[in-house]
Amino acid sequence: MGGKIGVMGVLKSYDLRNIIHIPGVDHPESISVGPQGEAYTTGTGGQVYRLNLKTNTAEIFASTAPRRMLGQAVDAAGNLYCADTTGKVICLTPGGRESTYATGPAGRQFLCTNYPAFDRQGNMYLSDSGDWSDQITGHIYKIPPGGGEAQPWFHEPVDTPNAIALDAEEKFIYLVETYGSSVSRIAINADGSAGAFERVVHMPRHIPDGIAFDDEGLLWIACHRPDAIYRFDLNSRRLELFAEDWKGEQLRGPTDVAFAGPNRDILLAASLDNMVLHRFDNLGVRRLRLNHPKF
Repeated sequence: MGGKIGVMGVLKSYDLRNIIHIPGVDHPESISVGPQGEAYTTGTGGQVYRLNLKTNTAEIFASTAPRRMLGQAVDAAGNLYCADTTGKVICLTPGGRESTYATGPAGRQFLCTNYPAFDRQGNMYLSDSGDWSDQITGHIYKIPPGGGEAQPWFHEPVDTPNAIALDAEEKFIYLVETYGSSVSRIAINADGSAGAFERVVHMPRHIPDGIAFDDEGLLWIACHRPDAIYRFDLNSRRLELFAEDWKGEQLRGPTDVAFAGPNRDILLAASLDNMVLHRFDNLGVRRLRLNHPKF
């Protein structure tokens, strides 16, 4: 599990004054995107928001209070699958109706349900960050199409796994190791089992939190500390700084990134430290298409 430090570089600096703030959200930590490019986020008070990118506003359409939701994924019908920090995955319909989608093995609770992602077959991969202690207690699970009992997928403990994403070929699961200051990947074998673990980039003195692929295969990384967003080229292993705000005024504590909108070209960044989402336009890149299974 040896780490690799990426070659540092700098993109053409994004003018922080061009960041648009989408208000009316309560410390949003993660973002999900539906099949038409619609975007969602959640608040620390259990609020579940639907975003309107034409008016840059947020609407609460469901509440799980006092339970807090972290990462989400969306199916073809617009149902939202949320990582419930009380130890399960729930499903919310577009009308806000809630049901339990998945539990831990043998019905046990997860330690810290964090982030789901669907593959093309409708399997859900799920990160469980563990107990956030000095011990490595995180895991990656797999849940069959339609939900039910999760099964351990990668059988070794992982250091605080957070956001996860699949590459275009679905050869790997990429995951943030937040306290490991790294982004890693686990190979997906032909039979769907877990293969080798590899740390692809180590970012000393950083707290990475969220990731997203663009359609060129570049990985965008949101770092809660420092207040920065990077882009990583897996071929050259070049890590480039896209935006940083050392004052934390225009860009504060980004904890997730996602490309939204009908053309998949609006970069959104969540912020656990703020009461807004950050919007970046005119980047000239688009999101890799996500999987939105039909159940």
